[in-house]
Amino acid sequence: MPPPIAFVGGTGRSGTHAVARLLGHHSRYAYVPLEARFHVNPQGFPDLLAGAVRPEVFVRRLRGFWWKRVPGGQPLPAVLPRLPLGRRVRGLHKIMSRRRMDRAVARFKRMWARDPESACRRLFLDLLWPVAMREGKPGLVEMSTFTVAQAPTLVRLFPEARLVYVLRDGRDSGSSKVSMRQKAEHPRDAWEGLRWWAERLGTGERGVAGVPEDKVLMLSLEELAYGDRERAYQGLLAFLGIRDEPAIREFFEREVNEENANRGRWRRGMSESEQAELTKQYERTLDEIESRGYAAGPVLRDTYRRLG
Repeated sequence: MPPPIAFVGGTGRSGTHAVARLLGHHSRYAYVPLEARFHVNPQGFPDLLAGAVRPEVFVRRLRGFWWKRVPGGQPLPAVLPRLPLGRRVRGLHKIMSRRRMDRAVARFKRMWARDPESACRRLFLDLLWPVAMREGKPGLVEMSTFTVAQAPTLVRLFPEARLVYVLRDGRDSGSSKVSMRQKAEHPRDAWEGLRWWAERLGTGERGVAGVPEDKVLMLSLEELAYGDRERAYQGLLAFLGIRDEPAIREFFEREVNEENANRGRWRRGMSESEQAELTKQYERTLDEIESRGYAAGPVLRDTYRRLG
């Protein structure tokens, strides 16, 4: 039997980490404590299978940037800029040894010529399955920002998997991105943040458009954290076919709440007139989303009407 896999994604700054951690407290899913990225990001599985990137280029990026990277926005030292020198370092090296990486890559190279899709699927499991083995769980929950955008590729490679698409009020999501600004192209104020959110939502919408409805759950962070919490929680469990358990229930009650969701964070530092202006812009954005027939539109509109 294929292992149960849940992918959690969203626009970014939408509560995806919280939802993935929540599921990691269930006996079925082991939580991958980082964004693996290689299966969904540019030059990853989608580009590899489409022929847009050569296998040797993919492997080089896997061994390099996805193995160990310094997040964008951290200051580079004037001397030896390639070394971390006290900066935060992320990547697959945090959850596996170089030996395991080498063995997985060698198997991937052998399988690629015969069956590219099987090679990709096996590489994903070779690299991440030790997380499940260490916790003694039968499945994985993984969160990478591009999972929603690359949903068709994930469904091809993992037909047994389920995708949780986390949605959040665009004002809060965009403002959170502004507060975490790391690169020059990232939004600088709440209005740019809202536009950034809308663009990312469009990318996600194109990703899930061709995926069967029973493979994707549109989950409102607001509902889960401070709206009709029990209904949203039970809906998530039912979608994944799992039962409520003490550990996941305790985490849900303790951590997934209004305070941790930073409800209304977009209002900070804004005058009443600025808040009203941004709200009007958000309403116009919701109108545009609905006019385009986005699957996320009804969820976002209903949440805004009742909780916004």
